[in-house]
Amino acid sequence: LLVDVGFIGGTALRLLHQLPRYSEDLDFIWKNPAAEANLDKWAKSLSRALKKLDATAHVQSKRAEKEDAQVRKRFFVVYLLAESPAFRLFAERGLQISFEIDLDPPAHAEGEAKTLTIAGNQVTIPTLTLPSLMAGKLHILLTRRDREKGRDWFDYAWYRRNKTLPNVAQLESAIAQTADGPEARYWTSYLRERTKTVNWRHVREDVKPFLEDPSAANSLNEAAISNLTPHPDFPLLTAELHELKGKHPLLNSANPVLADIEAAALEGEMDAIDCRSTIEEIKKGP
Repeated sequence: LLVDVGFIGGTALRLLHQLPRYSEDLDFIWKNPAAEANLDKWAKSLSRALKKLDATAHVQSKRAEKEDAQVRKRFFVVYLLAESPAFRLFAERGLQISFEIDLDPPAHAEGEAKTLTIAGNQVTIPTLTLPSLMAGKLHILLTRRDREKGRDWFDYAWYRRNKTLPNVAQLESAIAQTADGPEARYWTSYLRERTKTVNWRHVREDVKPFLEDPSAANSLNEAAISNLTPHPDFPLLTAELHELKGKHPLLNSANPVLADIEAAALEGEMDAIDCRSTIEEIKKGP
């Protein structure tokens, strides 16, 4: 069942990397474009597995599409309701789970396999590397202004506290699939700009029910997220500016990278000061 998919999302982080929050569903990407995802196969396999646990499974599956994208995104969704006397202690109305498979994932995702112990058995789970998982989360934070889920910000903070940086090539591909989005390599500046418009009180209250320790939500605020977010690569920007001069796209737009350069320069960061000086020289002209 897991041969052609990669396990992603919050549940993957919790089970495979000990993320200290709970999740509502199981998310996957389809990794084999040469083969078609088989709806019946998933439904039958889930039913057979639950039957071994003396559970009655009610499975519904469907295909779905997202219309608001440059690339029409196809999804395969499975809704599962499992009923068993063994489940009544923690799920009185039955165990409800949804599985969602992205059939058109972005390019450049990097896969890996993790081992998980389930009922005393070692199971190999195909998933993505942490940088690729983080790229998926950043794509949501940078492009989905219609949602403010505390889980997204909590996960981002977790990635950064674990020193993870995103797979930028994958992030660029994901942004290209959506209707609008920033330039992926400047994700740090765009994310820092995004923090200024977030309702942080709502974010904290939204994520608390999902946390092992609800007080961990108190660390989610603009200052904390901004401090966890690295600055752009100032030496690389300076080199690009010297090469492209006035043709550099940063000089022809209201890009939040410029605000990052200024803020870091005011804090005394020498690479940012050099970058700011280069911009000023270019603007003065020959």
